[in-house]
Amino acid sequence: MERLYRIPGGRTMNYIGLDIHKKNTQACMKNEAGKVLLTGRFPSRPKDLNAFIEKVEEAGGPASFVIESTGFCIPVYDIIAGRGHQIKVAHPLKVKALTAGRAKTDKNDAEMLAELLRLNAIPESYIPPAELRELRELTRFRRSLVRNSTEIKNQIHAFLASRGIETPPEHRSPFSKKHQDWLRSLHLLQIDDLLDIYLLLLTKIEKVEGEIERSNQRKDDVELLKTIPGVGDVIANTLVAEICDIRRFSSPENLFSYAGMVSSIHQSGEKGWAGPITKQGNARIRHIVVEAAYSHVRCSKDSDLTRFFERKKSEKGTKKAIVAMARKLLGVIYQMLKKREVYHAH
Repeated sequence: MERLYRIPGGRTMNYIGLDIHKKNTQACMKNEAGKVLLTGRFPSRPKDLNAFIEKVEEAGGPASFVIESTGFCIPVYDIIAGRGHQIKVAHPLKVKALTAGRAKTDKNDAEMLAELLRLNAIPESYIPPAELRELRELTRFRRSLVRNSTEIKNQIHAFLASRGIETPPEHRSPFSKKHQDWLRSLHLLQIDDLLDIYLLLLTKIEKVEGEIERSNQRKDDVELLKTIPGVGDVIANTLVAEICDIRRFSSPENLFSYAGMVSSIHQSGEKGWAGPITKQGNARIRHIVVEAAYSHVRCSKDSDLTRFFERKKSEKGTKKAIVAMARKLLGVIYQMLKKREVYHAH
């Protein structure tokens, strides 16, 4: 660790940018005037981070930290926050846009983070409270297991097709008990092994769903969302875990944007038109609300949402109609959580 200037005592704010990586972290500390007081590199281990924070605390004044959002930023966030310091988490893509043209080095990145923090110009990423992070981990783990099970089913279909084997008409309900028995009757090693993996994944999914259902996080929000026909424990808990605090969204449109469910805009000269949704945002909200929309259509045939879906389906087809309905459903969810009201079908 290299100290460039003597750190004066007092109560002036110090601004610390940390460019964190799996193995090492680059640090830069600036004072209120923008002068670099401390810079250096240390291993990305808790004991080394704590040792660095102790050096910062030697300055005697308050300290504010900033890190970029990464897959391994949470332990760093918890250590710094646990020591009573202010900390912000920066959105990496938005920071990149602000620092375009600057040489990309760890030292420069840490210094730029510290400078943006000093100027109060950090584009922030939201970090949920610890209890909701645990629920997120469960719902996201479930989703990964479901994706894996879908991949296994696709592999089984592909293998049958490669052998020219057609599923008999009486087994058209895929992966029902009768269909599984028929697959076993083929006596194909690959099919048997893939089916074993698929069934194991189903037991793991069931186990995780049980943990999700037993969760007590934001139970009032979960029960509120379950008043929507087609929304059960898993969908409701996933929405609560991903949305977290509805108060951080100033309007339904703000939530749509966060979920990537706003139309893309194209413009050329004097002409402009709206394209498909951007899909830039929280894909988990987008996927689960589409799942909820399909479920709602099956469960509530005469609701305003279902009638909206049927109108759009005749105009644009099922896929576009369900996305449009899912966006409308997300708006309903926003109002329910904001106003603390149960679902009304009409």
